[in-house]
Amino acid sequence: MKRRVLAGLMTGIMSIGLLAGSVSVYAEDAYDMNMEIITYGFDDVDLQEVEDAVNEISVPEVGVRVHFVTVPISEMMTKLPLMAASNEKIDLVQSGLLTTPAMLANQGLIQPMTDYLSDAMKEKAGSLIHAGTIGDDIYAYPGTLYASSCALFLYDTELAEEYNIEIPEILTTAEDYDALFSQIVESGMPQYAVSLGDGVAAELSYGHNFDSLGDATYIANGCVLDVENGTEIVNWYATDEYKEMAEMHRDWFEKGYALPDSISNGYSVFDSMTQGQVFGYFGKCSAGSNLAYWSAQTGKNLGAIPIGDGSYLLDTGSAMNTAWSISSSCEDPQKTADFLELMYNSKEITDLLDLGIEGKHYVTREGSHIVDYPEGVDASTVGYGHTIGTYGDQTDAYFREPLTDEFVDNLDLWGEGNAKVSHLMGYTFDSSEVSAEVTAVIAEIGKYGPALSCGTVDPETTIPKFLEALETAGMSKIIEENQKQLDAWLAAQE
Repeated sequence: MKRRVLAGLMTGIMSIGLLAGSVSVYAEDAYDMNMEIITYGFDDVDLQEVEDAVNEISVPEVGVRVHFVTVPISEMMTKLPLMAASNEKIDLVQSGLLTTPAMLANQGLIQPMTDYLSDAMKEKAGSLIHAGTIGDDIYAYPGTLYASSCALFLYDTELAEEYNIEIPEILTTAEDYDALFSQIVESGMPQYAVSLGDGVAAELSYGHNFDSLGDATYIANGCVLDVENGTEIVNWYATDEYKEMAEMHRDWFEKGYALPDSISNGYSVFDSMTQGQVFGYFGKCSAGSNLAYWSAQTGKNLGAIPIGDGSYLLDTGSAMNTAWSISSSCEDPQKTADFLELMYNSKEITDLLDLGIEGKHYVTREGSHIVDYPEGVDASTVGYGHTIGTYGDQTDAYFREPLTDEFVDNLDLWGEGNAKVSHLMGYTFDSSEVSAEVTAVIAEIGKYGPALSCGTVDPETTIPKFLEALETAGMSKIIEENQKQLDAWLAAQE
């Protein structure tokens, strides 16, 4: 693949350049860089050992000594502002997942990296670099270079086999879901059919058919429903599609398909899956969070059913889902960018951050990109490998089953050539002019959205109250400002 050749050339160029430097000086004067590592709420027991192994490479190569700063995903949205308020230094941060680069930039929590990224790094990202660009500056680097994703229903294959559940090829309509979920109830299976968690990102069950304009978590800035041709920004919560989704989820709740206390029990959908409470849940599959990844996180052998039209979508949100940014508190952004470049050009660093230490956390197969757990170790007992994120260029990385070498050889399928690419890819909304309204709208979404998404309230009576609250909070003003910026961006593309 083209990226494999480029990665090899860049590694060689980097190595040649580094030979001219002094390893001993690097070791003595290495920059202490704090790197955010998102977890599921617990630290891997061998985290320090992996950190040490990374530093054995990064200190002599680029003069950076890495220190992992673990942040539970439940604290991701609040941890960085708290660190900034207490003058606690952090350098390399994950700016996607539950936040967006635009949101963090508007809060002054990340800084431009334009001047610190090499031309080779910008070239490696290709057009995805525009997804992290705000104004004239790059604020985020794509976590994965194969950034498309598809919406899936992930389920426990062992339960499906034990209870003879007939699995459909795709889930498109409310009738499709009812046919699947009713089987589970009628089978006598003690598990609920699905957990909708805390209601965040529940629109996955609707399908992956709109561009959230970089805010996949709240959709607080409006969205464009037609990703291939649309230019009109609308309030997602006022669309017929949202109402149909809320009504469908209400139906699941009333029929006993959905875990009834998921909104309040404090467990994520992953927790519910791991604990055997549910048959399945909704998620995204991508090159960075594939079926093997989700199986490892839940300790279950998962299968997947595509949702909607089953297409891969590439938009600003997916390109920035696992993005990396340089924090405003970083004291040496150039060194931090140097480590980021090393991470994208060193297979050793990528495999360490993804999988841990060879021989202890994984073993290789001769001539294969697929790795196994060492003898006597499995997903639940391995000492490393439960972090959340994408590290480096996955082109030449190792992967776990059920992925195959064929998947690795066809990573380009997740790239621009095979995906349904939003024609608005690269547009980023600058919400600074309406920051107060965005804060107020997000608060109202947090008040009404989860209950509607989990089906615990009646959409017929609740949605009108929700829309009135959004209007009072300033949703129309946000959309008006967003539309003005989008129109200007579109005009500049002509």
